[in-house]
Amino acid sequence: MKNEKELLDVKDGGFLQSEEWAFFQEAVGNKTVKLKIADEFSANMIEYTLPVVGSYFFIPRGPIFFKKGFVEKCVDELLQIAKKENVGWIRIEPQTSKDLTELKSSFEKLGFGVVKSKKNHEPAQTLMLDLKKSKENLLSEMKSKTRYNIRLASKKGVEIEKICDEKAVETFIQLSKTTAKRDGIEIHSESYYRKMVKSIPTDMLSLYMARFEGKVIATALVSFCGSVATYLHGASSNENRNVMAPHLLQWTIILDAKKNDFLRYDFGGTKIEKDGNGELLENNWTGISKFKTGFSPKSELVSFPGCWDVVLDDKKYYAYKILQNISDLLHQLKMKIKKNVKMV
Repeated sequence: MKNEKELLDVKDGGFLQSEEWAFFQEAVGNKTVKLKIADEFSANMIEYTLPVVGSYFFIPRGPIFFKKGFVEKCVDELLQIAKKENVGWIRIEPQTSKDLTELKSSFEKLGFGVVKSKKNHEPAQTLMLDLKKSKENLLSEMKSKTRYNIRLASKKGVEIEKICDEKAVETFIQLSKTTAKRDGIEIHSESYYRKMVKSIPTDMLSLYMARFEGKVIATALVSFCGSVATYLHGASSNENRNVMAPHLLQWTIILDAKKNDFLRYDFGGTKIEKDGNGELLENNWTGISKFKTGFSPKSELVSFPGCWDVVLDDKKYYAYKILQNISDLLHQLKMKIKKNVKMV
């Protein structure tokens, strides 16, 4: 597994560093700040405000450096803006370990601590499919079971369409709720998805649907930005799972991205972990990671350094950590109670 990889173009800030993503964040009520020095570096920042501890900046998948040697200048600009906005810390999410090392060094030289965030906002690991390969090569490199399931879905009569009208969005939301309940995961609010689709142009954000016997049984929300198409959110019905609709759905998206000259397809995150003996560890992503890697099992996964917090105000950050721990404990208690209720 590598941090720097040919398929990862670090000059491409991607969907989360786009103007469109910033506009969407404004639509859901978050203030955004744009920092860009032409041909040097760029950072779209989202300002989150929390009870008691105040605000912090988050730079998803960034900052982005277009040239070498501008980290210190970027740090200086970030600190000036942070001071003006009175934020307690800056959460960075560098694309490479090299960027992280240089950013940490620059902040620490100025006396600011840089610590690993307890949680990452975006997946720290993903599968990037090389779309420069031919259709035949992409198929041949899949697991045989994945190829079989794609053909099975097509043979069974599963149909895929790209549609983003109001009715389609509501169907996606309802299937998301079904998926969340079945898999025990948390999803965004209904308004979050509605505003995302409304705020972002259809040439950058597409909703794909898989139909079987006239009924939608699987959906996928996909971004198309720069040279990368990214699987953002997906959902599926509890019914007709035997027709393998998600396999044909993903394959159709891959072919669409390839046809429109995108260079990579980002499967939107995996979580494959191994113990000291190299044995795979089970986690809450095991099923979805197995599904995704079936499309290219021999590809090396791309890993990111994850989220790191630049602590500007020790007192605010310490209070935040305490509140975060309390929140996590309450969440664990809630999950435990739910589990016990189901067992009864």
